[in-house]
Amino acid sequence: MENLQKKIQILLNLYRSKKFQEAEILNKELIKFHKKIPFLYNTLGLILTAQNRVDEAIKIYEKGTKIKPRFAMIYNNLGTIYEAQNNYSKAENLYKKSILIDNNIAEPYNNLGNLYISLNNFKDAIKYYKNAIKVNKKFFISSYNLGTTFMSIGDNKNAKKYLQECLEINSHFYPAHRNLSIITKYNKDNLHFHQLKKLYSQNINNLENKSELEFSLAKAFDDVGDFKSAFIHYKKGNDLRRKDVNFSIKKEKENFESIKRFFNDEVFKKYSSIKNLSSKPIFILGMPRSGTTLVEQILSTHRDVYGGGELDFLPKIAEQYLFNDEDKLLNQNIFNKMGLQYLNNINKKAEHTKMFTDKLPVNFKFIGLIKLILPNATVINCNRNVKDVCFSIYKNYFVNPNLNFAYELKEIVGYYNLYNDMMKHWKAILPNFVYDLGYENVIKNPEKEVRLILDKCNLSWDPNCLKFYNNKRPIKTASSNQARKKIYTTSINLWKNYEKDLKDIFKDLAN
Repeated sequence: MENLQKKIQILLNLYRSKKFQEAEILNKELIKFHKKIPFLYNTLGLILTAQNRVDEAIKIYEKGTKIKPRFAMIYNNLGTIYEAQNNYSKAENLYKKSILIDNNIAEPYNNLGNLYISLNNFKDAIKYYKNAIKVNKKFFISSYNLGTTFMSIGDNKNAKKYLQECLEINSHFYPAHRNLSIITKYNKDNLHFHQLKKLYSQNINNLENKSELEFSLAKAFDDVGDFKSAFIHYKKGNDLRRKDVNFSIKKEKENFESIKRFFNDEVFKKYSSIKNLSSKPIFILGMPRSGTTLVEQILSTHRDVYGGGELDFLPKIAEQYLFNDEDKLLNQNIFNKMGLQYLNNINKKAEHTKMFTDKLPVNFKFIGLIKLILPNATVINCNRNVKDVCFSIYKNYFVNPNLNFAYELKEIVGYYNLYNDMMKHWKAILPNFVYDLGYENVIKNPEKEVRLILDKCNLSWDPNCLKFYNNKRPIKTASSNQARKKIYTTSINLWKNYEKDLKDIFKDLAN
């Protein structure tokens, strides 16, 4: 038995070191000689899941439950697989079963919280995160999740409380430092600023941790007006992120060109009898950091509008039907089916509302698809001073793989030029379909612009839209903090604080 415990420790070390193939071989060898130990099925399930072999993992977990039907962690880990597959009801049942078997494990409470965040059920998410902490006061991940959840609903007081609680337990959990920096207005005497500098003086080997710390410090130096130091940290943070992502501006250009070739005049002449005439969707799109979150916040304050946030429905439909061998089989019925698929997806979230916003910025690539499958939808393209857009992207730490262009200034400029060219294409073949909205115009004359937006969406005037900052709906994007503030002009021409570092980079921007 002592020998088995030593081998299990070796197994766990291999798993934690991400040596999954070696771990799998050892795990299977241990099961061969110890078939009745459910723990070994649990670890093998984790190892297979880490290698994205989820069907095999499910079978192994199910074998483990037959050996010991009341092994709580197996049900929890099975739940994470079904949640990743968007089978939320099955995942929810498995997490709850895990808790029912053993209510003293923090993980299933935390995972239920994550699941409810995915479903925009923030009330229950908060409840289960707090339950996880009751079970295990040192479970800092739930403190962190509470912090980011309160950030999403605009409760910065509680957000700071739980992020600081997380850091008291684990001062080296760098995502908490970065999120705390977002909602902190620093001065030179700020305690967290000093803590960040102290951490920075230490040797940090993990590139991701180091990058998060660089972004945190950059934000602090920006707040105190030391733009030279801020830029140094922004650059270091972005350089580290760039090492960790796979992006090619050449491949991106090829992708944009294939979209333009596909959506030509002939396509729109050929497929014009669309049956999905719903005017419910409002697509808010453009470059990231161009004001899309502000526009959605304004619109979702209207009594007849549900704010859907950044949804992946349209890109998934495009991936399913277009730009592959199947697109040779396209016909009118398939385009109708695509529109119906999109409407069914949004109706699952908000069936009884008149209008629904989808504010995924990258949907600008699919404006032609919107025209074909939902011709009565509203499309709002958000514009902002291009230099502010590009530098604002550079100042933010993103986790979305669709934004892998965001960590190198030349690549950001290159991507903006592709966006600019794509918008020219849509306007040439689809005149008057896209409504261009200037961020600066909204800032300078909010009532006039809000009236124009509502008119474009065929919505009646609602004065509450001017008080969008009171809207308590969750915001899960990098702009959540700004979108809850009243209109302010200090966001205009912010790039000029860094003009010395940026002027040579921006010379290649398209007009």
